[in-house]
Amino acid sequence: MNPKIILPSTNQLIDESLKLQITGLKPNQKVKIQAEMQDDVKRTWCSFGIFTADYQGTIDLNTTAPKKGSYSGCDPNGLLWSMQIKESNTPFPPIFLKMTTQPNKVSFYLLIKDKIKDTREVHINFTNSDTEQIVVQNLIVGKLFKPKGKDNLPAVIIVGGSTGGLFWTEQIAALLSNKGYAALALNYFDVQNDNLPNELIEIKIEYFKRALDWLKSKPEIDDSNISIMGISKGGELSLLFGSFFSKHLTSIITYVPSSHVFEGISMVEHKTKSSWTYKTTPINFIQYPSNTKFSKNMTPTDIRKIHDNALNSATSKQLESARIPIENISCPILMISGEKDNTWPSSKMCRDMMQTLEEHNNPYQSKHLNFSNMGHTFFLPNIPPMIDHPSVMAKNAANANRKAWEATLNFLVKHSN
Repeated sequence: MNPKIILPSTNQLIDESLKLQITGLKPNQKVKIQAEMQDDVKRTWCSFGIFTADYQGTIDLNTTAPKKGSYSGCDPNGLLWSMQIKESNTPFPPIFLKMTTQPNKVSFYLLIKDKIKDTREVHINFTNSDTEQIVVQNLIVGKLFKPKGKDNLPAVIIVGGSTGGLFWTEQIAALLSNKGYAALALNYFDVQNDNLPNELIEIKIEYFKRALDWLKSKPEIDDSNISIMGISKGGELSLLFGSFFSKHLTSIITYVPSSHVFEGISMVEHKTKSSWTYKTTPINFIQYPSNTKFSKNMTPTDIRKIHDNALNSATSKQLESARIPIENISCPILMISGEKDNTWPSSKMCRDMMQTLEEHNNPYQSKHLNFSNMGHTFFLPNIPPMIDHPSVMAKNAANANRKAWEATLNFLVKHSN
């Protein structure tokens, strides 16, 4: 017998199912499959499963569930998303840090009685050889990803949350370009970029309109088919932007958004100001409690308390003044939320916004997708998920990430012009 790991492809996109088989085993033989991968700060993450071969001496991750290991159930990608960090003492948070679009190399080991019998590698990619990347540094700042040599491309503007920079947006944009989109990862504040504000305070709505116009001006882009997508504060922004400019948008996709505009965020002492302005006028906002101090060391629970206190202490008049007028949006909206959101009550706010749309007889096919066992930190499938709530399990978060991504792609296709 000659046990082997069979991988039909050594390259795959991050959202594709892993195709891994073991052959050359004895019938009903138990083996261990171990996987290792490094994140962008070179920390090693690993997972394993104990599998039993079938009567032909083979194991197929699509049909064989591990008897013991990092995950349970017949999930071919379980060895990817169930990875846990090896190093315990590092200066970085214990989450899988993916901050670039560089491929991740995954090493698979076949062990029998703790001895390695075979090894294989696969590269998990965000782009392919047909992806063109353009760095934008003029009127706007960001990165445009698109398939090479294609015309009449639908486009998506992607905006991130209060982390700033291109975290989340760059990875989403890169993968969308593989689905036939021109995807602009738009940077709107960044502590490391002197051409942008260094804090999320009074960001001009006109900046995002400039990005929309820039995309419209490109000859390879279908100027009648441009959507916007955002997460967290970027979700808040996407809806706010849509309330002004939805006639220029095909659709809006918003992950864990707010239904209201909140006060601007800074890590230092600052005057109480809005997050956004339009035509030099600050957008009305809900003020944080006067003793609020944001810092990099805050826990998600701390952030949730701040937003809950802000909402609970605001008067009805203040709430209505800061409410995003979602009824003014004249295009379909997909809202994605987690019931265990530890930043703000995105599930409730999405339900409230859907009710508002219904009360105004909004004719557009908007949808709310809520996950009862997910928090605030949605990301792409098949990498170790970020967990921001103590009762969210990796399996549930991985499932939410996969289903949310599938829903995103389906929504974009359904509402393309």
